[in-house]
Amino acid sequence: MEALVKALLAWVAAYPGWAYLVVFLSAAAESLAVIGMLVPGVVILLGAGALIATGSLAFWPTCLAAIGGAVAGDGLSYWLGRHYRGRIRRFWPFSRYPQQLERGIAFCERFGIRSVMFGRFFGPGRAVIPLVAGMLEMPPRRFLIANISSAMAWGPAYLAPGIVFGASLKLAAEAATRLALLLVLLVGLLWLSVWAAHRLYRLLSPHASAWVRDILRWADVHPTVGRLAQALADPGHPDAATLTALAALLLGATGVLGISIGAGLFGAQYLMVNQFTLDLGQSLHTPLADHLMAGLNRLGTTTLLLPLTLVLFTYLTRSDQGREANYWLAAMSFAVVATPTLGLLLRVQRPDLGLLLTWPWSFPSAPVLAATVAYGFLAVLLSHGGSPRWRWLPYAMAAVLIVGVASARLYFGTEWLTDVVGSAALGLAWIAALGLALRRHTRDTPHRAALGAILLLTGFVAFGLGSLYRHPVDLAAFTPGRPPCYVDAKAWQQRADLPIATHRQDLWQRSERPFDVQYAGPLAALAQALTQAGWQPAPMLGWDNAIKLLSPSLPITDLPVVPHVHDGHHEALTMVRDQGPDQRLVLRLWAAECRISADIPLWIGNVTRLGKDRILDLLALPITRPLTAAGRATLAGDLARSPAIALDPGDPLLLAAPATVLLPAAPGIDSAPSPTTPPVRPPATR
Repeated sequence: MEALVKALLAWVAAYPGWAYLVVFLSAAAESLAVIGMLVPGVVILLGAGALIATGSLAFWPTCLAAIGGAVAGDGLSYWLGRHYRGRIRRFWPFSRYPQQLERGIAFCERFGIRSVMFGRFFGPGRAVIPLVAGMLEMPPRRFLIANISSAMAWGPAYLAPGIVFGASLKLAAEAATRLALLLVLLVGLLWLSVWAAHRLYRLLSPHASAWVRDILRWADVHPTVGRLAQALADPGHPDAATLTALAALLLGATGVLGISIGAGLFGAQYLMVNQFTLDLGQSLHTPLADHLMAGLNRLGTTTLLLPLTLVLFTYLTRSDQGREANYWLAAMSFAVVATPTLGLLLRVQRPDLGLLLTWPWSFPSAPVLAATVAYGFLAVLLSHGGSPRWRWLPYAMAAVLIVGVASARLYFGTEWLTDVVGSAALGLAWIAALGLALRRHTRDTPHRAALGAILLLTGFVAFGLGSLYRHPVDLAAFTPGRPPCYVDAKAWQQRADLPIATHRQDLWQRSERPFDVQYAGPLAALAQALTQAGWQPAPMLGWDNAIKLLSPSLPITDLPVVPHVHDGHHEALTMVRDQGPDQRLVLRLWAAECRISADIPLWIGNVTRLGKDRILDLLALPITRPLTAAGRATLAGDLARSPAIALDPGDPLLLAAPATVLLPAAPGIDSAPSPTTPPVRPPATR
């Protein structure tokens, strides 16, 4: 994928004229009758905006191409409408699907010239409005005025989201490419869950009544087994015993299925899709992403779901909705019973990452199963009796929450992908049975707005308190443990092949960001020596100084430094040295995988130059430029005058506090390794 993106950017840089032509044709196709419904012109324009943010395309030529394409597309549609008039009704697709054409006619007749101006953005049947304007013989001059004026607003409006998106990705990529990709994947998954919930509801909802009739008919033919189905579909049938039996049947069937699958397979860890998902999740780790995903994981824990369970049960009981309250308890009790029962029965081991988790089994995933039954039941309850037009919305919101929890579990590697999917499927099967019974045995849910407000308030309070008291504990539990690793001091002095990283690890495991500085000793000693040599602690990007990025006129020395990520961690030390208004050197150091001894840590990093990228004279982004040999020379020259730091020039530059580690520049310290700290290979990094 990276190679494809690089090839695209190189092509755009080499042939910008063709890129502007693509923008023109996309805007024209987006505005053309019928074709505009099929061509993803908006997506292409968003991509063009992102290319503007990266500097691959210029703003004004791209904007003019988009405006010109929109004017041309609408103009051609208008001409077709004036030429064919009423005969258009006989052409496909309007001959088969006349509704959209009729809506466009009604819209144009109601708003006149304003339909052309505003219909381009949000009117019904946007792609047919110019066609309808021609059919209704709108004067050409009036149409041309509306067409050009609306296109002049439409072009920048459709490019702007892409520019913002591209700038945010560029800033995220400066901090960590993996963070940028994680955000794209997460937003894509959440959007896909909303789309799937909407489509599935529209697909399945019209057939629900017919399916219920089929269930009742089947129950009449099979009276013994059909009692379960009849209990779910018949409103007059008592259902307490039925739901208990159905839950036991579902648990038993899942257990038998799991045993049979487990006996036929070598194990979840040997499935390629499971290993790929685990590796992908581990490769996306950054400190900011860890905080985000820990929050998403909290949506499926007892910290949030237990207060929701108690509050909703109390509300339903006091609102004289005892049957609904019992269904709610049945939903949550299933998750409580199924997790230990199936876990002990199937004994599917978690991925071996050294996480500090109390439950060792991967299936079922307790947070995913609990989130599925909880939010799935709430969706059924809140949509019961609602407006048919918006009844899908609670299901979409539930899908977003469930996918968020599942994504967090896969990100941290707590369960295998197949087990996460199986846990969600298990919960959905139970909720489907409960939902069918709830719809057939209860009336519409009263006071849905009040109930939704209570649930939101409870969720916000529980989530906030959980984040305040549980967040550090959760992050510690999701941090993989590593055994201690030590390297020989003499081997380090000789720059031997040691089990420490030589390049900064990003998503693609490239070798484009070498570590050309290694330091043995306490960071405080190095920071003090650098401060005396003219370096200073870097002003890191945060909420308090992010507004400076909106001032492109500021010199690079006044802009904050974006934190970088290596192996899922931010740098431990960041120092800067200003060399004029447009020159800033940055030293970044991370903790190495190994130490010299228990008392002597080892640090790895590099010296780079910070540059400034301006986007449309509206935004300034501090971007890192490579500066290997020159950066090492500057750093070595500054530290050569410091008696506190010994150094050995070369590649990489070796630094040490003389009181702890021997270097040629500071003889007199015994370099023999401690007998209690033998060299140990580190575990595989994520």
